[in-house]
Amino acid sequence: MSNKASQAKTAICGIINVTPDSFSDGGQFFAVDQALQQARKLIAEGASMLDIGGESTRPGSNYVEIEEEIQRVIPVIKAIRKESDVLISVDTWKSQVAEAALEAGANLVNDITGLMGDERMATVVAKAGAQAVIMFNPVMARPQHPSSLIFPHFGFGQAFTEKELADFEQLPVEELMTAFFERALARADQAGIARENILLDPGIGFGLTKKENLLLLRDLDKLRQQGYPIFLGVSRKRFVINILEESGFEVNPETEVGFRNRDTASAHVTSIATRQGVEVVRVHDVASHKMAIEIASAIRLADEAENLDLKQYK
Repeated sequence: MSNKASQAKTAICGIINVTPDSFSDGGQFFAVDQALQQARKLIAEGASMLDIGGESTRPGSNYVEIEEEIQRVIPVIKAIRKESDVLISVDTWKSQVAEAALEAGANLVNDITGLMGDERMATVVAKAGAQAVIMFNPVMARPQHPSSLIFPHFGFGQAFTEKELADFEQLPVEELMTAFFERALARADQAGIARENILLDPGIGFGLTKKENLLLLRDLDKLRQQGYPIFLGVSRKRFVINILEESGFEVNPETEVGFRNRDTASAHVTSIATRQGVEVVRVHDVASHKMAIEIASAIRLADEAENLDLKQYK
């Protein structure tokens, strides 16, 4: 795969959280019929992929038992698959959940532990011939970092040795990301996951400082040098809201303006990412992000545009 950005338009992955405690829409789509209704809405607005998650990973969230997570996501995946061939991603780091989801009709596994949280995960993905989103997880690589301490523990056991963790603490964030992906991609290769089935996620918002989030977003081209498509999730992330708040904007989600501002700001980040050729963005509000993608894609793909004279507005 070329290191250059894809010439295709950035794809939208719509989020459906079937959890009672998700940080942004927890409980709203907990029931299968509500989740299905939301899926139809996201697809109609332009999502070509849906990400179904049964465990919140926000700061302060709690571990969900494997059987409980399966009971949350599988009925939703089956219901969507019955009426649509949309790509379905299951947002889980547990191999048993992923296995059940893939059998139910999911196409991708979105693993926030980058295949490092469950030793069976890479094998499950490879055996199914599925795609995998491998996320850089700073919380796992720097568990004692102040920005990591507010997050729950990810994964069974510890993915890295004490010496590795000590070495990681000294690395600038981009070098840390490279080291993490080196280990995760080696695990994927060993299990037999095809290169073309891998997407990389820079892990925005997970155990990162404000500056580190901004640096990773600014330098997405460095991530592209790994040679894989980029899957980016910034929608309603805390650091985006923090920037708005510091600038005097209303961010209270209980107010109409505050809720809208969060999606508008997130869409601005999507626009910047699209301009850099990111392949997939994971979002809550598809409509606002689709608008951002259309404009940014038109600029990025200017060479392919028709050289038409624009009509005067009446």
